[in-house]
Amino acid sequence: MGHARVIEKDIFADVIEKIEMLTVSQQKFLQEMLAGREKVSTVSKKKLLKKSFGIWVDRKDIKGSIEYVDEIREGWGSRLERIKG
Repeated sequence: MGHARVIEKDIFADVIEKIEMLTVSQQKFLQEMLAGREKVSTVSKKKLLKKSFGIWVDRKDIKGSIEYVDEIREGWGSRLERIKG
């Protein structure tokens, strides 16, 4: 029984650490979801999507969605060439 509690504490500590790594808006979203006491499976996908809108607003490394996607796509050509070998 003691071993199970140690594992539970490790898992709990890991969850807390991951929550602390979220942005402020992501933490707020998580807090609202937990406060609403709604099961994720019972919440409609459309409602979840609406609640998640702007979830990356506090990110400093993403200027704008178009620029961000363009940056990601820039490396695709060279990666494809490396894969082809």
